[in-house]
Amino acid sequence: MAILNDSNPFNKKAKAEELEALLDKYIPGVEEMRTKLKKYDKTYKELTEENAALEKKLASASKESVQKKLEINQKLNELDELRRTVEVLPPEVLQAAKKVITHKQQEI
Repeated sequence: MAILNDSNPFNKKAKAEELEALLDKYIPGVEEMRTKLKKYDKTYKELTEENAALEKKLASASKESVQKKLEINQKLNELDELRRTVEVLPPEVLQAAKKVITHKQQEI
C-alpha cells in the first residue's frame, strides 16, 4: 500500500514498475498455492468418500459376523438339547436304533 500512497505524477512510471515487480513476485506463488490446494481438496474428498465406504463395509461385516455367531450359538444349543435327549433314552432303544442304521447301511 505504501507504493500506491507514495506515487505522484512525476514518479508514476517508477512506482508502477515497482508494483509490477512486487506483484510478479507474489502472484506465481499464489497461483501455485491455489493449484496445490485444488489437488489437496480433490484428494481429501476422495479419501473422505473412501473412508465412508469402508465404514459402511465394516458395519456390514460386523452385522454379518454377529449373525453368524448367533447362528452358531443356536446350533450349539440344539446340539446340546439333542445330546440330553439321547442320554435320557433307554439303552434298549439306542440298541434298536443302531441295528436299524446298520441294517440300512448293509442294504445300500
